[in-house]
Amino acid sequence: MSSSRHDPRNRQRPVAPRSKGNKSVYLRRRIIALVVLAALVAIVWSLVAGAVSLVQGIVGGNTDSGSQAGGTSAIAACAPGAISIEAIVADANGNPQSAFDAGINPFFGYKITNTGSMDCTFDVGAKSTYLRVTSGSETIWTSENCDRTGLLDEQVTLKPNEPMASAMSDWYRVKSSSTGCGADQTPVKAGGASYHLSVEVGGAVSKETSQFVLN
Repeated sequence: MSSSRHDPRNRQRPVAPRSKGNKSVYLRRRIIALVVLAALVAIVWSLVAGAVSLVQGIVGGNTDSGSQAGGTSAIAACAPGAISIEAIVADANGNPQSAFDAGINPFFGYKITNTGSMDCTFDVGAKSTYLRVTSGSETIWTSENCDRTGLLDEQVTLKPNEPMASAMSDWYRVKSSSTGCGADQTPVKAGGASYHLSVEVGGAVSKETSQFVLN
């Protein structure tokens, strides 16, 4: 039999025990790793908090100091009596005008004012807006007869005593009927005939009409 089995050189060498110095190095490394991990967690938390604040600022919009102090409560709807509507008859450039020569179409619109003391919201959408042209007690033309398919509501915030002007649209100097309100309808009388425009927006009606003449 071979004697190599008993050769002292083939015996497994015992593992030397770790010294106290090695334990100290290992402990320091663990402490450093924990400190680095804590720092990373703090950085991530700071970034998340900053992102949340940014989103809140965008959604909340620009508010004055009073609004910020009061929190994010919604602005109340305008009271019915706090809305003033002014009917506007103008030229193509939006300049108020009361007489129109033959072939020149009047442009209709309105100004709306919150007469209250606080900001409030109001529906100025085309869905709830109506224009009417009258002569005496007769309704000559009304946007109720127009195709109102697809018209929408539009809530806006009105500041106290700051008028908001609508877009202007031209009138084709025609009567409206159950068949429509466009240029294909029957022309109205001209030659100095006088008419009045009234406007209704979100249930609020202009207290006074705007008078104009078609030459």
